[in-house]
Amino acid sequence: MDIGTALRHLRDDLGLTQKQMIQGTKITVSHYSKLEKGQNRIFIENLVEILKQRNISLSYFVDHYLNDENSEKEVNYSEILNIAFYEKDKIAAKEIKRQIFSDKSSSNELRDRATLIVDMIDNQGQSNVDARIVNSIFKHDNWTQYDEAIILLGNTIRTSNVLNMSPLVLTLIRKYKNLDKEKIEKQRRLATVGINYLFNFGKLSKEFNKTVLKIISWIKTTSIVPELGIIRELNAYFLAVYEGNISVSTNIKNVLKISGYQNLANDLPN
Repeated sequence: MDIGTALRHLRDDLGLTQKQMIQGTKITVSHYSKLEKGQNRIFIENLVEILKQRNISLSYFVDHYLNDENSEKEVNYSEILNIAFYEKDKIAAKEIKRQIFSDKSSSNELRDRATLIVDMIDNQGQSNVDARIVNSIFKHDNWTQYDEAIILLGNTIRTSNVLNMSPLVLTLIRKYKNLDKEKIEKQRRLATVGINYLFNFGKLSKEFNKTVLKIISWIKTTSIVPELGIIRELNAYFLAVYEGNISVSTNIKNVLKISGYQNLANDLPN
């Protein structure tokens, strides 16, 4: 059962019209009608908003309306994993993980993602899972579409492995060529990977390489909005460092300190 059909079944069980089902949300009746019919894609925000307004937990929705045996089950599992991760819903994540591991037809990739997501929710974005699972996430061609994989990549870049991470970062750049086409939160998540790379590479070397140049150019495509101001400022700092423009890099450091980023400014590579 796809999510749209599951929502229709939930609505029928609640005895609600489509208008009543979306009451309290910003979703229009025409849009919701298409969601139920599968004509519109349902986004994480939509599903979470609908369920919250109807006082239905995500784990209940998963267990009672998406626990089927058809060919779309793995797609549903994957979508609910994304929603649980987005909402930091530990209960729902653990429930869908239980279902995935109970289902003999679940792929190893899906099982690894479920393990990773539950672990990252438990550890507030950090991951303590073993290297086999981490490596398996990045072996699949579609890893770039998963937020938890992007966050994991940003969190695992270190000075000791930064050069080995170059192919993964470049894969992100190829997938998301123009960051300003993405939502602000998505831009922040992606650009943070680039900033972490520049930070750790800067600790290792002061010389340009093609990856550094591509990352700096990539981050320049972020939207010029206050929410991304610190990221754009850091990008300008690394550009000044790599160009040997000491006056500009010093000025940016001073601005960061005045703006309350004293520790960050002190830790930046010169």
